[in-house]
Amino acid sequence: MNKDINIILTTAETVAAAVDFVDGLGRILKGATVTYTYPWKKLQATSKITGVAGTAGVTTITPGALAANTAYTFFITQQVDDELVTEQITWTSGGVAPTLLEICNGWRSIVDAHVAAGRLAITTSGTTTAVLTASSVDNFNLIGTSGPLGTAVQTQAPIAPVGRGADLLAEGIVDSFPAVGAAAALPVAGLSYSEYTFELMMPKGYGGFNEQTSDQAVNLKVYADEAAAAWAALDAVVDDVMDGTFTTADLIGSDVV
Repeated sequence: MNKDINIILTTAETVAAAVDFVDGLGRILKGATVTYTYPWKKLQATSKITGVAGTAGVTTITPGALAANTAYTFFITQQVDDELVTEQITWTSGGVAPTLLEICNGWRSIVDAHVAAGRLAITTSGTTTAVLTASSVDNFNLIGTSGPLGTAVQTQAPIAPVGRGADLLAEGIVDSFPAVGAAAALPVAGLSYSEYTFELMMPKGYGGFNEQTSDQAVNLKVYADEAAAAWAALDAVVDDVMDGTFTTADLIGSDVV
């Protein structure tokens, strides 16, 4: 497998016409400019990964029976800065049975202290319950586990982000075809991108008998900003290519009807 060919479509460039087929050629366009072309027959497969912004996990902790001289405990496990952190959160009542508000205030003060120390990445809220929300979708594996008193309920399941600009940057994704004299386009942190992969068999070098060209596998990857107004139209075109329903009278010598 050769090095991937990457094309990044910005908000302005992500249009239905970014992927088209004419005269037996598959073409990727940025704006009105044809960036990359390949023979339709060289296309082996197409796949896509739709971006997901991600959702932070939310856990609600409810105290158990209200009693004097009682320890109210739960545990938090969270991935923070590549470290798996587990903290015990314990608030102990005095000689008089506490209120729900007193217990939850105590819990939140302890959690907030861990946050201030950089041990947790959580925001706290609630009055008669302690509502713990991961500060970022990157901390999507927030888990709250109650002790013997009380319950912990995951009220919002965490959803891991997919195709985020920051992650693509961390992977070193950069546009393979920068405009003349311009810097290559980069993904933008905070945006979600769909990743379309076109698996091609393209000529690469010479070899074999009579110095004939040999085909080698290459992946053409198109990253489309899902914030673009016409992203849905582009996505529909790729879907048609994937399921074989794409039609055009201009395709010469292809197996597309």
